[in-house]
Amino acid sequence: MKHVTAGMLVAAAILVVASDAAAESGSIGVGITSDRDLGNFGDPKDMKYELNGAYTFDNGLIFGGSFQYTDTTFSDQTSQNLEATIGYRMLLDPGFSVTGSAGIGEHWRQKPGTDFPYYVLRIAADFKLSQAITWNAISYRFRDSFDRNDNYNTPQIATGLTFNLDTQSSISAKVMRNWKDGEPSSTGVSLGFRQRF
Repeated sequence: MKHVTAGMLVAAAILVVASDAAAESGSIGVGITSDRDLGNFGDPKDMKYELNGAYTFDNGLIFGGSFQYTDTTFSDQTSQNLEATIGYRMLLDPGFSVTGSAGIGEHWRQKPGTDFPYYVLRIAADFKLSQAITWNAISYRFRDSFDRNDNYNTPQIATGLTFNLDTQSSISAKVMRNWKDGEPSSTGVSLGFRQRF
């Protein structure tokens, strides 16, 4: 399964690059997230650093990919996620849109043999409050490994705001609640920057 996942990730990346000329717009972004202890927000659990990119087509189709590095607080444990997604954005009103996506990824840690593939589903609703501000009202992620024994059932719900710096760049801030195997696990806060081209 590991090789199938890697192959699908490479194929998705090739499709994104090959579709550059037909893309309505492309973007690249960076983000940093601090996950905090569920019982005490003042206690950090981990830091996540993400690099992501996407191409959006005229018809609303979106190809995306991301790499995330997680550094566990007060520990030398780290983990990484490499992910490829395909999604669709539906504009229901000039100021309201809904986006859904599905993807696959690979999760690995420092210890050899602990890597495994996973799948992810996302849905989000956004309201444009003004030319400069968008309320990312709600986003939901369902993520799990193909093998339930990997214990990677990690849903997330989030809300936030995006501020346009100009027509091509924006910053965002989010707050999120994370779950693991059916139990709340942490509260996260994130900041991001995105550049369109």
